[in-house]
Amino acid sequence: MRRFFVPDSQMHQSHAIVSGEEFHHLCHVLRLRVGDQVSLRDESGQEHHGVIASLSTTTAKVTILDTVPSISTHVQLTLALGLLKGQKMDLVIEKVTELGVDHIIPFTSTFTVSQLSTERLSDRLSRWQRIAQSAAKQSGSTMPQILAPMTLEEVCSAQSPHTTTLLFYEREQQSTLKTFANEHQQISALCVIVGPEGGFASEEVKQAQSQGIHILGLGSQILRAETASIVAVALCRFLWDGETVPPLPHRGRIP
Repeated sequence: MRRFFVPDSQMHQSHAIVSGEEFHHLCHVLRLRVGDQVSLRDESGQEHHGVIASLSTTTAKVTILDTVPSISTHVQLTLALGLLKGQKMDLVIEKVTELGVDHIIPFTSTFTVSQLSTERLSDRLSRWQRIAQSAAKQSGSTMPQILAPMTLEEVCSAQSPHTTTLLFYEREQQSTLKTFANEHQQISALCVIVGPEGGFASEEVKQAQSQGIHILGLGSQILRAETASIVAVALCRFLWDGETVPPLPHRGRIP
């Protein structure tokens, strides 16, 4: 059954409206017709099974037959990553969406190589959202919220007190993720911070540590920034998925 993403604003109790790029894919690429069955995924991750009731030149109306609620037992996971160049950033967003990350926060820091002008920011955010939407459709995961870029200082200071925050530093050899996981077996919300291509400045690491952020290493190898982001998310999913501790409200702060 073909799957399409539908914003909550276009989901109704008995039907949904498919429009925009999703309609183009449904009608002009897949050439689906009235009576064909489809699967719709909303912003909260719920799956809706339905049948195409009607087609116009710009939209498809889908009658909803049944809904499968999203039942999540995994830790609420945020990835904050140093802004990467072009396709590297695209790759990370695609893969961590497949892995089920809930929020993505790009940031700038001392050694950030890539920079985004105000003029380019809107286009880049739209591109990232399209990539995440496609990855969520393919993998069946919930589409993550992608925030506008911040500074590293803003990311660190905005963390909720109920969130466990880990910063992976390429020069950290003593504290490892494995040891940390053994000591913290239940976590309700987790933020993973991974640096840009140039890594972190030592002053940034000290400042983060002074704010209660845990500084960890990912091993003896120096990983590329895009590899480190994907590995960190995958390992955290493996270590903490299945916990039944519910996420706590963040009350205006970053989850």
